[in-house]
Amino acid sequence: MSQTVLVLLAVPAGLLAGGLATMLVDRIPDATPLRTRSRCPHCEHRLAWLDTVPLIGWVVVRGRCRHCAAPVTPAYLAVEIVTAALFVLVAVRYDQTDWLIVVPLILVVALVALSTIDLYVYRLPDRLVFPSFALSLVAMGVLAVLELDRPEALGRAVAAAIGYCLLLLILHLVNPKGMGFGDVKLALLLGLHTGWVGSVFFTGWVAVVRLTFWAMFLGVLSGTALGLVLMAVRRFVDRNALPDPEAELDADGMPSKSLRTMAVPFGPGLAVGTLIVVLFPDLVL
Repeated sequence: MSQTVLVLLAVPAGLLAGGLATMLVDRIPDATPLRTRSRCPHCEHRLAWLDTVPLIGWVVVRGRCRHCAAPVTPAYLAVEIVTAALFVLVAVRYDQTDWLIVVPLILVVALVALSTIDLYVYRLPDRLVFPSFALSLVAMGVLAVLELDRPEALGRAVAAAIGYCLLLLILHLVNPKGMGFGDVKLALLLGLHTGWVGSVFFTGWVAVVRLTFWAMFLGVLSGTALGLVLMAVRRFVDRNALPDPEAELDADGMPSKSLRTMAVPFGPGLAVGTLIVVLFPDLVL
């Protein structure tokens, strides 16, 4: 399959995957069954199938519920577009790897959904982290045997997952407020994928270790940068931007904590660091 055809296929596939990601964002935090039909969060009216088509549905209803006219958050549209863009990037970077492209696509959907959830509710739900880890593990196991004929690639990926998790566990024990335990569990998924890339495209353990280290370093750097940007937005634009749902509010409905002590979600930063390593491992090394 030519790269042009692969990229053209990646766009609609990415939009559909983005629709799946928005469904996960909507339902995972509240433990809503995934098989439940989509509803308007304001009037609870069931949505027509056309309203749920990624991108097209938002345009058709002009960003508002057709039943109660309540605005539909553009965050849904952003999630779908970002997912499609990442699918195209994966298609470009993995165009010669046949079925190996499945693994980073799983990671993209999982990290887009998890990052969005973390931004809004400051949680990385086990209900999404562990199934994503299990699905990635199964895909890697099948490909390691049938596509690569290198079963040891899976073992190295698992070792990287454990190593990354232990490193963040140490950071969590040193500073629990700065590194939540949800980030520690997320590291299992992130390390699994950095170890897989290091095993599949390079030889020996050195690449596995280096890529996992760089994913953590870039993740911490990205998370810190996100925190600084969010603090600046809270200071100069909106004090209540992406508020911690568990933070106490004052009489005006604003967080009672000082700007310097208000929490910031760290998962999206870790996700960015891992995606950089997974998509550009040669450049990172």
